[in-house]
Parts: sequence; structure tokens; C-alpha cells
Amino acid sequence: MRTETGRHSITRAPAAVLVILALLTACDNVSWGGADIAVVPPPPRPSGMPSPGAVPGAERLPEGPILYDITVSGETGTMVPVGEIAGDSLRPIRPPGDAPGYFETFIAEHLRQGAEFVLFHRGLRVGTLVVEAAGVDRSGCRPWPRATGVLEMSGAAAGTNAFLGLARLAAPQVTRRVADDLAPTRTMIVLAPIFADKVLRTRQLRLPSNWQRASAQVQPFPVSGARDAGFAATFLVGDTLGPGLDDAGHSVFMVAVPGTLGYDTVFVDVRDYAISGKAAPVVMDFLDWDNDDSMELLLRVFGTRDTWIEAVGRGENGVWRRIFRDRCEAVPQDSSTVVIDTIR
Repeated sequence: MRTETGRHSITRAPAAVLVILALLTACDNVSWGGADIAVVPPPPRPSGMPSPGAVPGAERLPEGPILYDITVSGETGTMVPVGEIAGDSLRPIRPPGDAPGYFETFIAEHLRQGAEFVLFHRGLRVGTLVVEAAGVDRSGCRPWPRATGVLEMSGAAAGTNAFLGLARLAAPQVTRRVADDLAPTRTMIVLAPIFADKVLRTRQLRLPSNWQRASAQVQPFPVSGARDAGFAATFLVGDTLGPGLDDAGHSVFMVAVPGTLGYDTVFVDVRDYAISGKAAPVVMDFLDWDNDDSMELLLRVFGTRDTWIEAVGRGENGVWRRIFRDRCEAVPQDSSTVVIDTIR
């Protein structure tokens, strides 16, 4: 995650909310120590009763588990929500256009001081984060809730600074061990460009002059009931992995799983930039966040001037599909000022 820091300013919140200055990093344009803390959830509200502090007429707050994107710097973790887990999909968190206080209410419900979250990396539980402070980050293309907290990490998290997170009571149980040394096999490295070549030829798109240079990522992931891992692969033609350049190239993203005679491609996404604009996807992490015994893949997609989040996974019918996309449609504005209303 790229961050830009500069002078920090405070926007006044309602008098009932304590506003302080917090040294939180600004989000990029898409747009973890620890104490032994037990969090006791509040008693359930009577059916039909609104959330405390709910905004009259506003779109409902998420009620299902929420997936978070967490980054670590030193002994501090910073987390932002990705989406609400809804069956085999993710639901974007989108308040109505100008509803006042929506994210302050979101924070009061989901990011209260002392709330505990479980951290995951490559399908494994690797630590916890306990919220110390949260606020509304207003420095990006839209306001967004952001929290910081203290960490307690296991050795499996060594050398990693990006994680997925869920509230402790909603975190999935990891019932089997994911290999720590999960890495692309020779078979994956050989087959991935063969599959991509066929896809591009079928669509009459230009082939790369060098498939090795065109390979941006080959990411294995565990497949339930299979001895061998599946893999996701990204190939870029006339482009590089990251924001920038132009809309002249194209990308291929695919998911392949073990079949009866080797590997079968179960999901293919080709982006012709001339039609769709630049969209270069790469796997951020994977996790069975909906407890359906199948890994979901969270992607970061790079455009010319921004990045955004998508996800793919296997639906209830067994078919792999895109299950989430959340892009801030407004053109991000460059700013050296981080404006965060921080709520303890």
C-alpha cells in the first residue's frame, strides 16, 4: 500500500464525539503487543430496533461479518473495511450519497476501542489486533473508516506487513494446515503461459514478445479435497504491475485448479485496456472467509491513476466468478494533507 504523509489537520466532529489528532497514514487511491483482552459483545437488539445512533433515513449498516484489509508498520496495525460477507459474495460498504454521520455510526458499531480482530495471511491465523482508535479518513476520493491498534503476532507472520482481518467472533476456523512453503511448482510455471496464450489468441489480442517478462504473478492456493494446490496467474502485455502508464495494453487473469488430467481453468478475466481502461489485477491474499471449504482470492487491481479491490471465489453452484468489486469512481485528487476525524 503506498502512503503519502504530510501535515495533519482536524475536522471538527459533533460535540458528542471526542475528536483528537491521530498520526494515521493516508490511504492510497483505491481506493497490527498486545494485551490479553476479552471483548464481550453487547446484548442483541430487539427485532426491528435500529442500531444505536443510526442515521434516520440512511442506508443500513452492515450486519454480517466484515472483511478488513490490514497493514502493519512497526508495532501498529492499520485497518480499513473491504466489504460485508454476504453468503458466497462480498457486499460493498456504501452509504447514501451525503448521509451525515454514517461512518461515525459504523465505527461505533464495528470499530469500538478494545474490539479484537483476528489476522490471517495465506489462509492461516497469524495474530490479533486490538483497536485503540478509529476515525474517518477524508483524504482520499471518498471518506472511509480507518482504525489503528496494537498487535500480537505469531512467527508465521514474520516478514509480512499485509493481512486480512475479521472480528474475533466472526473469524473462520482454520481446520487444516496450509503449507508455509506454498510456492509455484514447475507445472504451474509451464502451464500458466500456455493457458494465457490460448486466451489471447482466441480473442485476437497481441501476444507478448517474452512470456517470462509478461508474467506478473503465479500464486498457488490450497484446494479442498485435492492433493495439489490450485493457482492464480496474471499476465500483462504492454503494461507493468502498478498504477500508471496508459490504456494501450491488456491483461489476463486466470484461476486453475487440479482436474482429472492435470489442471483446468475455472475462471478467466481478460481486460482489453482500449475498451475497459487499464486494469491489472494481482492476488493480495486468500482466505476461506465465508467458511464454505473453498478459498476466496482478494485482488488489488491497478489502473492508470488509482487502485481498487476485487475478489473471485467459488459460488454455491461450484462455479468460479467475480464476487466483489469496489472502485471509487471519482478521480482521486492529489493531496499532501491527511484529514482524519479520530474517535476513541
